[in-house]
Amino acid sequence: MSEELAITKLLADETNITILLLLRTQPLHCRKLSTILGKSESQIARRLSQLERAGILESEWVYRESNIKVYFLKTDSISIQITNEGIGITYSPAQKEKFFALESIFQVDIPGMDTFIDRESQLTLLDKSPFVVLTGIAGIGKTSLASFYARKLKDERSKKVFWHTFSELDSIFFVAKKLAVFLSTYGYLQLLDYLKADGSDLRVVEALLKDAMDSPDFAFFFDDYHFLTDDSMDQLFNQLKRVSEGKICVISRSRPSFVSVFDDTHEIRLEEMGNEAVSQLLESKGIQFHGEALEKVAEKVGGHPLALELLCQAVHEGGFDTIIDEIPASEIGTYLWDEIYSRLSPDEQQLLVVLSIFRNPVSISAVTHVYPLPHARTVIRQLLRKSLLKRVDGGYVHHAVTRLFCLRLLHDQDNLHRKAAEYYLGKETSHSIMEALHHLLEAKAYEKGADVILEHHEMLINEGYAQKLLFFCEKMDFLPLYNNLLLEVEGTIHLLQGEYDKAIQCFAVPLKEQDLVKASLYRRLGETYERKREYRKAEELFLQGLQTANDMVEEGTILVRLAAVYAGGGEPDKALSCCEEALARFSESGYKRGIAQVHSQMGEIYRFRNTDKALDLLSSSLEISNKIGDVREAASTLVTMGNVLYERGQTDEAVEYYQKSLNISESIGDMVGIARCCNNIGVKYALEWKWPHAMDYYRRTLSICQKIGDKKGISFAYSNLGRAYSRFGMWEKALEYLFASLHLSEELSDRREISNLYSNIGSTLMDMGDLQEALEWFQKSLAVREETKYTLGVAYSLTSMGRILSEQGEYENALQFLGRALEIHEREKGTWMTATVKAFCAQVHLYEGNFEKALSLSQDAVNSFEETDDIEMLVESHQVAAEAHLGLGNHEEALMHADRLLQCACRMDSLKFEGRARRVLGTILCEMNEFRRAEEEFRLSMRLLKEHNYDLAKTYVQFGLLLSKMGQGQKGKYLLQKALSIFENSHSKSNVQYCKQQLSLK
Repeated sequence: MSEELAITKLLADETNITILLLLRTQPLHCRKLSTILGKSESQIARRLSQLERAGILESEWVYRESNIKVYFLKTDSISIQITNEGIGITYSPAQKEKFFALESIFQVDIPGMDTFIDRESQLTLLDKSPFVVLTGIAGIGKTSLASFYARKLKDERSKKVFWHTFSELDSIFFVAKKLAVFLSTYGYLQLLDYLKADGSDLRVVEALLKDAMDSPDFAFFFDDYHFLTDDSMDQLFNQLKRVSEGKICVISRSRPSFVSVFDDTHEIRLEEMGNEAVSQLLESKGIQFHGEALEKVAEKVGGHPLALELLCQAVHEGGFDTIIDEIPASEIGTYLWDEIYSRLSPDEQQLLVVLSIFRNPVSISAVTHVYPLPHARTVIRQLLRKSLLKRVDGGYVHHAVTRLFCLRLLHDQDNLHRKAAEYYLGKETSHSIMEALHHLLEAKAYEKGADVILEHHEMLINEGYAQKLLFFCEKMDFLPLYNNLLLEVEGTIHLLQGEYDKAIQCFAVPLKEQDLVKASLYRRLGETYERKREYRKAEELFLQGLQTANDMVEEGTILVRLAAVYAGGGEPDKALSCCEEALARFSESGYKRGIAQVHSQMGEIYRFRNTDKALDLLSSSLEISNKIGDVREAASTLVTMGNVLYERGQTDEAVEYYQKSLNISESIGDMVGIARCCNNIGVKYALEWKWPHAMDYYRRTLSICQKIGDKKGISFAYSNLGRAYSRFGMWEKALEYLFASLHLSEELSDRREISNLYSNIGSTLMDMGDLQEALEWFQKSLAVREETKYTLGVAYSLTSMGRILSEQGEYENALQFLGRALEIHEREKGTWMTATVKAFCAQVHLYEGNFEKALSLSQDAVNSFEETDDIEMLVESHQVAAEAHLGLGNHEEALMHADRLLQCACRMDSLKFEGRARRVLGTILCEMNEFRRAEEEFRLSMRLLKEHNYDLAKTYVQFGLLLSKMGQGQKGKYLLQKALSIFENSHSKSNVQYCKQQLSLK
């Protein structure tokens, strides 16, 4: 058979088509596909192999707790052409982008319903607000009302309706991916593209969802919100509740925590139906009665829709009079369920009872493991037909209310839960282990549960189950033999979540009571105090740990933490000495995790001295951490690598590392890691001049750090907020935050950060035009950086000082300072900063009147910054190029650079830089004798620069000269005098001299 015919035969097979449809939504492995399709693994494996050989699928081995082969579509479409030569097959595209994202088949269909009775008033309320929360007890009819309303929106108003029913295991990213797939079918591709690119920043997801969902074309329904355990979902809906154009309905048994009495979220709570509605419902089920009979139903059953449904089933089985007379005044639900349950076969009864121990959908194999039933599949089909079970994600599960009834009928709960735990432990995945812990807790098998926690806690924490694991630990830590060990696990989780005081309590108790393993407890306590930036206390505990340690691995681990304390306290040489001692111990014992930790810590230290060496060490650490699956160490290393790359000017690469680290930190709940990444992503937005986004990330960082008491993190956030306010020209606010940050850094004795703050304060004063005071702060920064051997920091200070000296007319000194900075950046391979320093050198040559040299350097700088899209430095470089061309009499070239300068400045949305651009453009037009246009540009420049005195003075000078040319000498002189006053206050000697020279000519 020809290859083309073989492919058409493959595509004609229904199972193969189903496989392709499944893989269209997500990559899957063979076992997952066989589970979904209910076929043997060997059958599915054979089909996958055939499809892969045909070039329709691709596979890749990945590590997910074990090595598994994952399949994904290689093509988006397959075309079959019938030609004179035969059948042709065309794939498009040849290579499909991988998307390892989705976890199940996404269904967004509105649930079906038989009839709609009553609830007209609630229906009206649903229509009044764009965001509605629908609450009520189980079975009260919330889903029925919402689904009726959803169908009404879809059929009568042509809205695109999305429906999702939550389960306990749903994560925010699962729901986001489901929404992304839905929105993409209607042309909203941004979220799907972001997730396909492995994006996992919750703030970005929230923003993209809010933009897409706030549309009158869509309606979104989220059912069973009460099942959620992912707190970040509340954060998402806290944003979504602000929609004004879209329609969002959340359905829950209780009021969700994101609903506040202080906002205008519209909540509708469903109560029981009235007698008239009860009568209508019963009539719709084929049961008609009035008067006394109806009153009897109201008395015995009430208006609960599910209870009425159960009553209808019981009446159909046994007759109304018999049933209604025997219904007790209370426990109506239990009685009605008993009536239905009693009419089931023994196998149906037993299977329902057994299935009730499972919280989530399970396969038939899980049921038969707990209760071996020969014809389980047949019995389950019978129960599905009777609507007593429902099928979800390929598994079977009770309705919420019926499960509660069945649980009361269990006679051997402990044994069944033990068997369920045994089944889940056999699957050996993080999720299954967590389910096993639930069943062990229900079975009161506390010792076994504690053993499972102690064996698997690191993996479970790394997989993001820290908060749920803490719950199980706290339920089992009463066991005398396990108390201290479980408290250590609890302390580890509290430390990860930034709850330092709780962590200290957990570690301190076993330290007092335990004779053995004290070294690890001293280390844990020391780590906690290190996170709190209480370095002296941390050092004391680490040294105590070293005294009690009795193995090389523990000694090495403590030495690494001690190195972090010394590095944080500004003692890098002592820190390196500790690292070398630790590395010797780890190398001798072959402890790879320790070697990775040492390399990461040394990379952090060399980050400020030798960036090449730092990156080599960090890369080694990351490689080892990835190999052994130490995700926490990998996350920390990724941040440090990002910092090194950022300081070398490789900002795009830096952001990639920050994002990878953020993904890991969010997945495991590492609050300190999340805060660090939020801060760094804010810096990335700052580089792009997206200051509102940057400030949002800085405030998030501040909020997290204040919550966990991280003073160093608070200091970073204050510093960055100060820089942001400086960019907006809000000088007082900027200095307030910067000095608050400086106070905290001095309190922590963090000399490196103190040097950064000196520099930031100097930059703010420079922007304000106070050049002399700014120079003094830069000098203070330089002194500290030289003393602490912060090599790149020295270069930054030299650059800033060179810029000020150039504004003061000390051009030779300026070039000397910039030259020293350039040597450092070239040695450290900081290509971005090398280009930046050259651009500032070009400006000095421009001020000197060496236009050829200025033009040459500025042209090179423009090329460099266009590659990196550094918009601020593009503005600086185009300005120098424009003014250099003007000095050489090249008016057209000058005008071209001025236009480009203005475009970049407008992209930055900065009054300061647009004001500068307008001044340059006006100066060029003035030289071209286009006085009126030049006047317009100068006037606009003055309006834009009213909060930036130093730059405003430069515009005064150029406008004053123009007015003189236009015969308005007095006005021109007045502007020059105003400029002179500003330059004198700024100690800008060259500009003062120039103004005096021009005034003497008037």
